[in-house]
Amino acid sequence: MSLSGFDDRFDDLRDYILKITEWIWEGRGIDLISDYYAEDCPVKTPAAAFCGVEKVILGTLETLQEFPDRTLLGEDVIDSEDEPGTYYSSHRIFSHMTHLGEGTFGAPTGIRAEVMTIADCLCRGNRIVDEWLVRDQAGLALQLGHSPETMGRNLADKAKLPAPEALVDRWRGPEGDLDIDTLGPIAVRYRDLWQHSRIEQLRNGYDRAIETKVPGARTLRGHDDLERFWFAYKGAFPSGEFRIHHWIDREDTGAARRVAFRWSLETTHQGNGAFGSASGAPVVLLGITHAELRGDTVVREWHMLDEIAIHAQIAQHRQQEAS
Repeated sequence: MSLSGFDDRFDDLRDYILKITEWIWEGRGIDLISDYYAEDCPVKTPAAAFCGVEKVILGTLETLQEFPDRTLLGEDVIDSEDEPGTYYSSHRIFSHMTHLGEGTFGAPTGIRAEVMTIADCLCRGNRIVDEWLVRDQAGLALQLGHSPETMGRNLADKAKLPAPEALVDRWRGPEGDLDIDTLGPIAVRYRDLWQHSRIEQLRNGYDRAIETKVPGARTLRGHDDLERFWFAYKGAFPSGEFRIHHWIDREDTGAARRVAFRWSLETTHQGNGAFGSASGAPVVLLGITHAELRGDTVVREWHMLDEIAIHAQIAQHRQQEAS
């Protein structure tokens, strides 16, 4: 894919995303953020949202202060050209790092950790103009000796969290909400799982040797592992409204079919499952998923969710109920 409006040094969008990520983080080219992010670029995560290149720079510096040896290994970039000159990338990153500085995860522990991140970027004119990012914060917390539930309570204590409709809107892009029925059987299957708890879809639509990465730095293998994950989540959130906000479906020569999609589930913490006893809390899951397929059968999958942000929504509701 040639890039209209981008520097000639970049072969395609994958090359652009991988190079600027390495230059900024591992090359310490913090000043390059001003070159490759729009001045008013919004950056949205399940836990927070901010706008402006200066805040992108500050967030990068704070992360490097806490984890100065962080590497960002680009596992995949699934991309599309949604309209002429406007490109979308969904970038899956694996990081090694050592907790050497004070920050979000407290006093330095010297612990070597790893974390998965997926970032969706809307790119135009050689710059990132909008970004949605999910990091496995719970997995990182567990490796550093913290409880994701406790960190969620602490997050809820610091500031009032947005209402559910505002969280869903945070995850929307220029396209709004997509018509899932027009996206094909894979998208419909994910809606059946998240919205209707149709767990039988796992054995029908997943390879027996399925490998799935899920929050908590966990790797699941086979149908039984996968079912346990889904029962834990659906035990907590049995129903809700599932929306897809962006969808990429690619089948490149010599590569597996890959899909990447950003999604939300507006739900209620109704049952006992992955997030403790039922609280009745309104909860919005904000996720990004990657999958590799053989035909319509999923063979590898990555579900990126911030479970600390989910715990924070539940904690805030419990606090409000108790007051």
